[in-house]
Amino acid sequence: MKVAVWDTYVKKQDGNVIHFDVVVPDYITDFRVVYKFAGEYLKSRNLTEVELNTKNCQFCHIESITDTIKNDIESKGFHIIEMEEIRSQLPHNPTRREMILYLRAHCENYRYADFREKSEEEIRQIIQKLINE
Repeated sequence: MKVAVWDTYVKKQDGNVIHFDVVVPDYITDFRVVYKFAGEYLKSRNLTEVELNTKNCQFCHIESITDTIKNDIESKGFHIIEMEEIRSQLPHNPTRREMILYLRAHCENYRYADFREKSEEEIRQIIQKLINE
């Protein structure tokens, strides 16, 4: 079985952002169905004030699945992969990964950006520019 993975970032009231993937059968291409499933997950986490849209939930890729994911899809129609909660503030000496996650979580322009060719210093400069705006 192949599935479609939808990358999702949702800001909580405390400013932190939760990052999770919505996994659905690959034949589900209607974003409204995916948003419905993401909404069910958010409701289970008592995060009902969130509006899902193309800026915070986008198709990412197709992949093969594990038995656990297959069982969830067969029983619920979807599966959620919890990734991480990204704090509203960067730590004092952030790692490259923490800086990239911060940008993706808190800056829509960088949410799905490719940082592979950017140096750590370039990433720091992007963050500094955003802070100064």
